Amino acid sequence: MSHVARIAATGLAVVLAGGSFAQQPANYPSGPVKMIVPFAPGGPTDVVARLLADPLSARWGGKPIVIENRPGAGTLIASNAIAKSPPDGYTLGMIVNSFMTNAATAKNPPFDANKDFSAIAVVSTQPMALVATKSFPPDTIAELVAYGKQSPAPLNYTSPGPRGTGHFAGELLKLRTGIRMQHINYNGSTPALTDLIAGRVQLMFDVWHSARPHVEAGELKLIAPIGARRLTEAPNVPTLAETYPGLDVSAMIAVVGPAGIPRPLVERIAADIGAVVASSEFSEKTEHLGLERAAMTPDELDAWIKKEILRWREVAANANMQME
Repeated sequence: MSHVARIAATGLAVVLAGGSFAQQPANYPSGPVKMIVPFAPGGPTDVVARLLADPLSARWGGKPIVIENRPGAGTLIASNAIAKSPPDGYTLGMIVNSFMTNAATAKNPPFDANKDFSAIAVVSTQPMALVATKSFPPDTIAELVAYGKQSPAPLNYTSPGPRGTGHFAGELLKLRTGIRMQHINYNGSTPALTDLIAGRVQLMFDVWHSARPHVEAGELKLIAPIGARRLTEAPNVPTLAETYPGLDVSAMIAVVGPAGIPRPLVERIAADIGAVVASSEFSEKTEHLGLERAAMTPDELDAWIKKEILRWREVAANANMQME
């Protein structure tokens, strides 16, 4: 498509999306922008949304960003609200990894995660890790796999919640190594960590920020980071991906909107979010959450989301994981 044709197509998209002058990037926003968060107030994602909102509002001429908390159904309620909103840029929403794992496991989702959203920008990532109760005999991933293959009973592991990123990471490790593992369900990281420290559970996949204080206190031990890079605090501990290439998982927070937002507006919002996230002020305010900067173009984010959905759908099918 020629440059002129692209401009014409973009103009047509604006008209079809509603034709209002406010939809054009130079005049956006002309009023409040809603940011839907899939969790209750006070949680990490909600905190990140509010820390993003103020400087983003300042870049938008002081137009308010209204945080709307829509918790429930493993983030499906919030995602559905985003998908069903007008594609004018005035309703945005936060997604986390559950967006992809839900798409892989939900039996009859109320939306199509591959088609009903406009990918906009990554806000942050958080490294994750596989940690163990201190009485667990293996100290490394190689020792864990050898131990698991010799164990007469399945190893038990947990995560912050069923069908979440940690749960899927464990199922992926099972598929790659052939060891038997049983997921123990908990509702949240805190109760899972409590039982892990007490030795009632052997292993846990969790965000490093949550597990790190307990590792540093000697209450737990780090088996392996499960992200793409080694942890800054444990540079000598190899990642899972160094032993099993492609087995890397991290927690992510991103901003999306409903499908059909005009491309120039998507790029404008993405650029403004990127500028806020890249600022030293945002880094300082989110440092206590263990967040890391991440940058993707809207197209890169869209491709990554689709790739993750496919990856987790294959894992879910092999593990018979499905959510009604």
